[in-house]
Amino acid sequence: MPEVVRLRPMTEEEYVVWRERSEREYATEIATSRDLDAASATAQSAGEFAELLPDGLASNGMHLFTGEVGDDAVGIGWFELRQRASGVSAWIFDIRVDSGRRGEGLGRGLLDALHDSARELGASSMTLNVFGDNPTAIRLYETSGYTVTAQQMKREL
Repeated sequence: MPEVVRLRPMTEEEYVVWRERSEREYATEIATSRDLDAASATAQSAGEFAELLPDGLASNGMHLFTGEVGDDAVGIGWFELRQRASGVSAWIFDIRVDSGRRGEGLGRGLLDALHDSARELGASSMTLNVFGDNPTAIRLYETSGYTVTAQQMKREL
């Protein structure tokens, strides 16, 4: 049985490390998915992070967490609460288990903890985007009850 993942607010020190790594990794992902050169992807990634998190951890409506098992940090989660026609929804921007702890069921534990936190904050649903070349994440979301609501496809000619 996987260990229970608890959430705590991300510290400023954790945020600085996470933000730098996340901007870089997101740039790599969007370079492929949006067919961008490296410089354009880097600029777009930096711009999107600056827009979403203008005040860092204090950015309005954003919730950034460190997931822990016992006293060990094992991953992070970031979501925003959004008002929708059907009520409050949480949008997951990032969920990540530390590379040395993958394969232990902690991804599901972290996702479940994010669900609980969003529910406690008034959300009645949770949505996210997943890149098509990430079958491990897709499987986690499918087996956690997520369904496809939009799909983008590409064909090489």
